[in-house]
Amino acid sequence: MRHLLDLPIEVLLHIFWKLGPFKVAKYRRVCLFFNTVLTGPPFSTLIGVVHIGHIHSHWTTSKQDVFCFVTPACSGEDFLADVQKHVHSSLKAGLFQKLPVNNLNVLQINLLTATDEISLVESAQGSDWSGYPRLAGPLPDTFGSLKQLTSLHFGGHLLSGPIPRSIGKLTNLTDLYLASNHVSGPILSELANLINLTKLNLSRARLNDTIPASFGNLVNLEELKIPSAMLTGPIPASFRKLVNLVDLRLQCNELSGTVPDIFGGMSKLQTLMLNDNHFEGPLPESIGQCMQLAKLQCQQNRFSDYIPESIFRLPLLQSANFERNLIISKTPPTCKACAECIETGDTQLISIVDRASDCVSGRSSLSPFVSIDLQSPNVASNQIEGDRFAGTEDAGSLSLSMLDLSRNRLSGRLPNYIKSLTNLKDLCLNENNLHGPFPPEIEGLANLKSLSLCRNQFSGFIPDLISGLAALKKLDLSSNLFVGGIPNSVTSLAHLTDLVLNHNELSGRLQTEIGFLTSLATLDLSHNCFCGEIPESMRNLTRLRTLDLSHNQLTGEIPTCVFMLSKLSTLQLNNNSLTGPLPPLTKMKTLDLSHNQLTGSVLESTLSLPMCSLKLSHNQLSGLLPKFGEWMYIETLHLDHNQFSGHLPTDNRYRRSLKSVNFSYNQLSGPISEFISSRVFTESLNLSNNSFSGTLPVGRVIACKKFRHSI
Repeated sequence: MRHLLDLPIEVLLHIFWKLGPFKVAKYRRVCLFFNTVLTGPPFSTLIGVVHIGHIHSHWTTSKQDVFCFVTPACSGEDFLADVQKHVHSSLKAGLFQKLPVNNLNVLQINLLTATDEISLVESAQGSDWSGYPRLAGPLPDTFGSLKQLTSLHFGGHLLSGPIPRSIGKLTNLTDLYLASNHVSGPILSELANLINLTKLNLSRARLNDTIPASFGNLVNLEELKIPSAMLTGPIPASFRKLVNLVDLRLQCNELSGTVPDIFGGMSKLQTLMLNDNHFEGPLPESIGQCMQLAKLQCQQNRFSDYIPESIFRLPLLQSANFERNLIISKTPPTCKACAECIETGDTQLISIVDRASDCVSGRSSLSPFVSIDLQSPNVASNQIEGDRFAGTEDAGSLSLSMLDLSRNRLSGRLPNYIKSLTNLKDLCLNENNLHGPFPPEIEGLANLKSLSLCRNQFSGFIPDLISGLAALKKLDLSSNLFVGGIPNSVTSLAHLTDLVLNHNELSGRLQTEIGFLTSLATLDLSHNCFCGEIPESMRNLTRLRTLDLSHNQLTGEIPTCVFMLSKLSTLQLNNNSLTGPLPPLTKMKTLDLSHNQLTGSVLESTLSLPMCSLKLSHNQLSGLLPKFGEWMYIETLHLDHNQFSGHLPTDNRYRRSLKSVNFSYNQLSGPISEFISSRVFTESLNLSNNSFSGTLPVGRVIACKKFRHSI
C-alpha cells in the first residue's frame, strides 16, 4: 500500500470517502502503514457526521434526527455504539430510536464552507435530513481545522466529553455557545485566545477550572455566561478590561475571594449575577457606576461591610439581591442622624433583595427600582437592626414596585420613608421585630396588591384606613398582637383575593359583612381568637378556593352554604367548638373538621367525591365506617377518637397505597387480617384501642413507618 503516498491528495481523499471510513477502519487494523497514513494530514483534519438515530416527542408525531461527529481516528462501530448508549441514558425511556451501526454512512463536512452551526451540518455531503438535527457524542479534536467558523451555537444538544483544546484556534469565532451539554474542561486558557468573541456561554458545563487572567484579552465580549460550571478561584482583576460587557453571569459556582473593583468602565453592563458562590469582603464600589445595570444578584455569598450607596441610586436598577450575606450598612455621614450615629455607633446589617418569583419569571417594571428585599432566614444571613434603613434621606423617593425586608432583624416602627413609595405593589416585612400599631404609613400606598406584616409584634386594632387599599389582593397580618374583631371597613376591599390573619391574638365575632369580599380566593383566619358562629354570608364568596378558620373559638353548626361553594377545594375548620350534625360533604380535595363536637355519621354519598384527605378525628361521630375503598383518590383518612362501630371495610376494588390511616379510639371489632392484607400503608396506620380479633399479618405493613394496633 506504500504506492498510495505517490497519489495526489485529492485522489487519496476520493478513495477514502468512496470506501467509507468504516471499511477503511477495518484495513487500518491489518496494515500499520495504512494506519500511519490516516493519522497524518490531510486525513487527520477530516470531520464527518453519522446519522445514528431519531428522537421521538411525546407531544407530536415528528421525530428529530441525531448525528454524531466522527474522524478517521474514531469512526468504528464500537465508538458509535457508545455514543448511542449515552444518548439513550440521557433521555427518557423510549424517546431515542437508534439505527444499526453496522451499515451507517459517514457524511463529509466541507471545512471551507462551514461558517456557523447551521452551515456546519448542511455542508455534509449527501445530507438529506429535515429540520435542525441534534448533535451527540464528543466534539472531535480536529475541530480546530474549521478555520472559517464564526459562530458555534450548540446549546441544549447531547454533546459529551472534553471540549477540544483546538477550539482555541478558531480565532474568527464571535459566538461560542455550549450550554446545557455534558461537556467538560479545563478549557478556559485556550478560549482566552478567541479575541473576537462577543458571546461566550458555557452554562452548566463541567469545567473544573479557574478563570485565567488572560480572559481580560477578550475585550469584545458582550455576554459572558458561565454559571453552574464548577468554576473555582477568584475573579481576575483583568476583567476591568471587559468594558463592552452587557451580561455577566458567574453564579452557582465555587468562586471565592474578594471581588476586585473592576466595574468602573462597564458602562453598558445590564445584568450582573455573582450569587451562590463563596465571595467575601466588601462589595465593589464601582458597581454603582454601571448606569445601565438593571439586575444585580449577589445573594448566597459572604459579602461584608456596607452596600455602596451609589448602588441604591442606579437609575435603571430593577432588582438587587444581597440575601444571605454578612453585609452591614452604617448610617452614611450625610444623614440627619449623623452625629447620633457616630456617637452611639449604631449600625444596621442589611441586604437588598428581589423576590425569587421575579428573578425566575423575568418580570420587569418601568420603575427605576423594582425590588429591594432584605431577606435573611438564618444567622449567617444579613441582619438588619434599628429603626432606620439605608440611612439616605431620599431613599423613599425611589420608584419601587416591590419592597421585601422579610426575615431580618428590623426593629421599632415601620420606616417613615415607606409612605413615599407610592408605586409599591408588594410590601413584605415578615418575620422581624417591628412593633407598634398598624402602620399608618401604609394608608397612602394605593397601588398595593400584596401586604404582609406577619410574625412581628404589631398590636392594637386593625384600623379603618386599610379600606383605602382598593387594589389589595393579599393581606397577611398573621402572628402579631392585633386585638379586636375584623373591622367593618375590611369588607369594602372588593378586589381582595387573599386574606390571611392567622397566628394573632384577634378576638371578637366573625363579621357578617365578610361576605362582601366576593373576590376572595383564599381566606385564612386561623390561629386567632374568633368566636361565635360562621356567618351565613360566606355563601357570597363564590370564588373561594381555600377557607381556613382553624384554631379559633367558633361555635354553632357549620352553615350548609359553606359546602355549596363550587370552587372550594380546601376547607379547614379544625380545632374549634363547632357542634351539630356533620353536613353533607360536597366536591373538595381536602377537608379537616377534626377537634370539634360534631355528631352524626359519614353519608354514603361522600364516597363518590374526589377526596384526597379527610380528617374527622376528635368528634362525636358514630355509625359504620365509610367504605373508603370506593374512594379512588383518598390518601389520608383520620377518623380516630369518635364512636364508629362495626367491622373494618374489606372491599379492595380499588386496591392502592394509602399514606395515613387512623381508626384508633373507636368501637370497631371483627377480624383485622383481611383489611391489612388488601392494602399498602406507606406512612402510618393506627388501629389501636378497638376490639379487633384474628391474626395480624405483620408482613403486609412492613413499608409502614408507624404502625399501631390492638387485638
